Amino acid sequence: MSTVSGIEKNMNTHSLNHRTSNHMSHVLTGQMQVGHGEQVLTALLGSCVGIGMIWRRERRCGLAHCFLPEGVETGEYSARYVSAAVPRLLAALGVRREQYGEVDVVIAGGARMLNLRTHDGAVGVRNIAAARSQLSLRGLQLAFQDVGGSQGRRLSIDCDRQTFSVVRIQAAQHAQAVPA
Repeated sequence: MSTVSGIEKNMNTHSLNHRTSNHMSHVLTGQMQVGHGEQVLTALLGSCVGIGMIWRRERRCGLAHCFLPEGVETGEYSARYVSAAVPRLLAALGVRREQYGEVDVVIAGGARMLNLRTHDGAVGVRNIAAARSQLSLRGLQLAFQDVGGSQGRRLSIDCDRQTFSVVRIQAAQHAQAVPA
């Protein structure tokens, strides 16, 4: 385990296994959640980008699972688009602009999973750029990031311990059929 900007990070699969499934809260694509107590917020990410925020002073944390870089949101707690998720997550946490420096931010995901391209580039790369841009626009600093490449990731935020973990998900090996 190592420390980055005072945040405990753990890159192995054993970091959060002590928590029971009753405390695990899965943040699905296009959703965001604010957690508390013993809750562990977690998201499985491919080309989507996960944006985690830990506000230690107030013991609040949140996680957004963003599908695309920008667009028009309809639901109050929707996080489909990075452009809407960052301000909505800050608002849901109750963070005021003058408190932004107290919030630790971590991003993960943005992998190139399916070789899909749009006219302006791969979705994962665009999601990463949008997350960095939205955070920078608000003066928020990244405490940690594990983005890009071709591997999926699981981002988890432990609300009780005020820590995060990012676990890279290995691609399944394709079994070769042996002729009989």
